[in-house]
Amino acid sequence: MEKYKFADCGCSFRVLNKKPLRIDFDPIHDEINFNCSRTWDLLSEGNTKGCFQLESRLGKSMAKKLKPENVEQLSALISILRPGCLEAIRDGKSVSNHYIDKKNGDESVDYYHPALEDCLKTTYGEMIYQEQAMNIAKQIAGFNLQEADNLRKAIGKKKPEEMAKLKKKFIAGADKLKMVNKDEAEEIFGWIEKSQRYSFNKSHAVSYAYNAYLSAYTKAHFPKTFFASYLRFAKDKIDPKAEIKALIQNATEMDINVAVPDIRNMNALFIMRNEQIYFGLTDIKGFGNSVFNKLTSLVSEKQIDFDKITWCELLFHVLLNINSTAAKALITSGGVDFIKNTRTSMLFDYSIASELTKKETEFVINNMASCKNLYECIYKLYHEHKITSRRKDKVLGLLTTIENPPYALEDSPEWLSDAEETSLGCSITCSKVDMYDVTMTNCNCKDYKNTMLNEIILCGEISSLSVTKTKSGKNPGSEMAFVSLSDSFGVIDSVIFFPEAYKQYRNVLFDNNVIIVKGNKSKNGDSFIVQKAFIPKT
Repeated sequence: MEKYKFADCGCSFRVLNKKPLRIDFDPIHDEINFNCSRTWDLLSEGNTKGCFQLESRLGKSMAKKLKPENVEQLSALISILRPGCLEAIRDGKSVSNHYIDKKNGDESVDYYHPALEDCLKTTYGEMIYQEQAMNIAKQIAGFNLQEADNLRKAIGKKKPEEMAKLKKKFIAGADKLKMVNKDEAEEIFGWIEKSQRYSFNKSHAVSYAYNAYLSAYTKAHFPKTFFASYLRFAKDKIDPKAEIKALIQNATEMDINVAVPDIRNMNALFIMRNEQIYFGLTDIKGFGNSVFNKLTSLVSEKQIDFDKITWCELLFHVLLNINSTAAKALITSGGVDFIKNTRTSMLFDYSIASELTKKETEFVINNMASCKNLYECIYKLYHEHKITSRRKDKVLGLLTTIENPPYALEDSPEWLSDAEETSLGCSITCSKVDMYDVTMTNCNCKDYKNTMLNEIILCGEISSLSVTKTKSGKNPGSEMAFVSLSDSFGVIDSVIFFPEAYKQYRNVLFDNNVIIVKGNKSKNGDSFIVQKAFIPKT
């Protein structure tokens, strides 16, 4: 085990057995720097995919708004993300937004009474935690620890009858200590009662915050290891396909390339090899563990050397010895791209070779060394192997088909994108956008985040679409749309078609369609507001 240290931020870590997927963090023994600017910047940018408790679109948005600078603020962020804080409205604004605005200096901090400052200082005067209610009860009303804990339980379990009893005790205790008058005590306890709906346990929030920070720290300092590990365990998510897609899009935005599977690696799951992240073979749809085990046996039994293997050897020794669904999926996903043939041509050759009988296949294998390609193998079969006249006609037909394929054997960007979307859950090699003329655009999905252009024109594929109705505005109840656009460089989550734009362009808004949009960023920079939309030319 070796220990390393970053000179620029004082952070240290241990690598176990030099295996890239095992990094052991221990804040006590390894002195993780919780003031690491790189980590806090990552959180403040809203780059929270894979960061504990902050992965949702809301978590990303609010991390970007709050820009947490320490664990105290991070634990508060995790707490105000919960429905209670978001739905607790005061003066027309949620408790969540009150906290954010106060932290950022956009709203003044008011403690109502000087006696509350010690209890509420860390949360800018907002009652975020159950423990704050306990401390107020101890300080203002003289509650002992047991009584304060009873108050916490009543808050946490939302027991109104218990709260009524505790209120009497609170008012009486406040009257005895004289730190606040009766009216002020009533008001303060009213806050505590209201906090029943949203306050969170601080010990939970802080422990969550430490985990969130450590995951963000890993992402900031070891991004390739981070993504390789998260991709490996994406199968455990409710929607693995969506999880993998989101992780790869995020990795692309961070200039980290995730490669299609490669049979030469013989890895079942995602791995990082030579600083490159690869899909696992069992991550291919239609290529399960049983096929992988069979492939492993084949490679061992036939002593296959993928660094020297020819296409015909791979075709007859490997692909024709696993089930057709898995073989086609392996080709389609890019698993044998090292051969340097197009995937379409390899699928075509596979379909031809699959037509041969067992004895014909054996002849081809025995005479393969003298042939350069599949055509020569079958030509030799036709002229030198003893076959019936009926089979001879069949083999001649195969030769004719190879000479005159019924379709182009090139890989178009659209076909590659669709093929990888089907077999891997997302397109890796290229995007559908690549087949369109985008010369009129001035931005892509990655550059969008930092662009200062007043008028933005970009092209993207619609990866998600959500239609909703407005609650206010000129025409409440009008339909509008939230769209996610993606290209080879990244994804933009919040592309908004307000009612007028949605009404005009709704005919081009459907999943997987490629569109060019023209518009600008919202005032806070969180959304892209569309003015015009149309389908680009190929």
